[in-house]
Parts: sequence; C-alpha cells; structure tokens
Amino acid sequence: MPAAAGDQMPPTQSICMIGGDGETSYARNSRFQRGVQSRLTPLVEEAIADLCRAGVPSQLCVADLGCSSSPNALALVSAAVEAVCRRLGNPSPAAERSRPEISVYLNDLLDNDFNTVFKAVPSFLEKHAGAEEGGERPLVLVFGAPGSFYDRLFSAQMLHLVCSSFSLHWLSKVPQELVDGVLINRGNICAGKTSTPAVTAAYTRQFEQDFKLFLASRAKEIIPGGWMIFSMAARPARDFASQPRRLLEFAAEVLQDMASQGMIASEEVDLYNVPVYTPCLEELRGAVELEGSFEVARMESHEVIRSHGDAKQRAAALRGLHDWALVRHFQQVDHIGDEFRGRRRRTSVGCPRR
Repeated sequence: MPAAAGDQMPPTQSICMIGGDGETSYARNSRFQRGVQSRLTPLVEEAIADLCRAGVPSQLCVADLGCSSSPNALALVSAAVEAVCRRLGNPSPAAERSRPEISVYLNDLLDNDFNTVFKAVPSFLEKHAGAEEGGERPLVLVFGAPGSFYDRLFSAQMLHLVCSSFSLHWLSKVPQELVDGVLINRGNICAGKTSTPAVTAAYTRQFEQDFKLFLASRAKEIIPGGWMIFSMAARPARDFASQPRRLLEFAAEVLQDMASQGMIASEEVDLYNVPVYTPCLEELRGAVELEGSFEVARMESHEVIRSHGDAKQRAAALRGLHDWALVRHFQQVDHIGDEFRGRRRRTSVGCPRR
C-alpha cells in the first residue's frame, strides 16, 4: 500500500503463522489462542449493544486485525454479527427497518494464508444468512484487508468496531540494535528473564514505537464513538524476571544445546531473535494514555493456563508459531523440529500464565 503524502513509512511487519492444514500449521495448533479469544466475546457483544443503542445502523463495518489462518479467524466477527441479529430480533422504536449491511474485514500480512481463511467464508455466510424469527438477518459482506496493522489499512472514520486477538505482542521487527549485532541477547531469543537491561530497553522502545503507530492509525479509521477491543500476551509486572516460563525460553534452550553439540553455529544462535514483546498492564495503559486518541473503557489481566499436549503436539505448536523465523534465519527447520520434539519428551515445561 503506498504511503499517504506526508506520512512516514513505518517498519515492515514480518510475522506470519504457518498456513495450510498440515501437522505444524497454525490452523491445527491454535487451540490455546482460541481459548484466549473466547474471553473477548462478551466485550464484542457489549460494544455492539453500545453502537446500536439508538437502533441498528444501516451500515456497520467490523474488522479483525491479525486474523491469521486458523478457524479462529472468523470467531470474533461472527460474535459481532450475532449480536447485531439479536438487536434486530428485538428492535427499538428508533431502529432502522431496512435490512442493515455488515461489512467484515479480515486483516493480516501479505504472506498470510488467506486461501484457508476464505474457504471458511461460505459456511460463515450461510450461518448468518436467511430470516430469523422476530427479526431480519443483516446482509453480511466479507473482505480481505492484507497489510501491516502498524500502518493505515482503511479509509478515515470507516470502522465501527475493531478486534484483535493475541496479535499485538508481535512487533513489526526485531530491534535494530540486535539485527546489527550491536547488542547480543545471549541465551535468549526475545526480551527474557536473563536478557541484559540494554536488550530489554531496545525491545521496550520497539514496542512503544509500534504500539503508537497502531493506535494512531486506528484513531483515524474508527468513527467517533467507535470501539476497539484487543487481547495480547503480557507479563505480570514491569520486572522482566516476573515472566513465567514460556515456550520461547524452551526454544532458546534447545537452540543453545544444538549449538554446543555443533549442530548449528553458535554465532547464528546468538543473532537469532524473535520480534515479540509482552508488556505489563501498567505499560499498556501508559502507552494508550500517552498517545491520547482513545479512552480506556476497561483493561484487565487474566491468568491463563496452557495445556501443552504430548511432545509431538507441543513441538508442532512451537513450529506453527516460529517456523517462519527459523527458516529465514537457519534456512532449514526439520532437524530443529526433531530436537524440539525429542527435548519435549524429556523436559517438563511450566504452564505460561498471563
């Protein structure tokens, strides 16, 4: 998408989950994310109720940012459509009686497997088509919106509701200091418990820059009085040592072991970092208030427990999330995947809690 005149081009977001329906695909390894996403459904319903207080608008635009390619892609927009249908079933006196239209926009990066997403659209439309007892079903239209959500994606004041589930902890890029080798994040592949203060500061700056771009872009695209609802991975406190053990720490340990055995170059492991950042609640609230475009209606943290399954399933889940980066950096991943699976059989990993 060309930059608007006078706008500065933001960094390029470069994270895509594994597409298709194979063993290591995100579609088959996103059950945990589905559970996290389900927490947003009541908030989506609350937002629709607020938007329809004076009756259902003739047109509603809803977007899911970072939809990926799993069955989760249509879950939140489906909840929004159902909430509108319930309002039509019990219309207020001021409600518009003509059939409303709901435009649904599914966003992710250009390399996302949109083919898998759109194969599910016919059944989604069938579910929401036809007449409902006591009210009329809206006309639902589905569109793809490829591009980085750290840039503008939609026309000004176009969207009524924006949702994003478990995507915003992915940064647009690894901090440049680590890419250039100015900083070495030895023993870690993200801002971890044992990362140096310089490394965690670089990750924090990247998050602040990216999140500001995200908020500023959405502020231009959402109508006055519109809603934005999102969830992301987080840490319990500002101290990075407060983070529970995560799959990324396990991956870092496997890569370090492989380097010590000469299976991969230790220099390559030292330079391998993942563009992910988990802010604490205080950081997140501060970033929203500093940017200034949005009023925080509600901000909550939840502990969630991940069921890792057996060794094969856990290794597949890890590859579903990180194959894109492993391939780019190490060129091949099958032997790394075998190590993940073998190590998982021998190691018990604590459940991440958010």
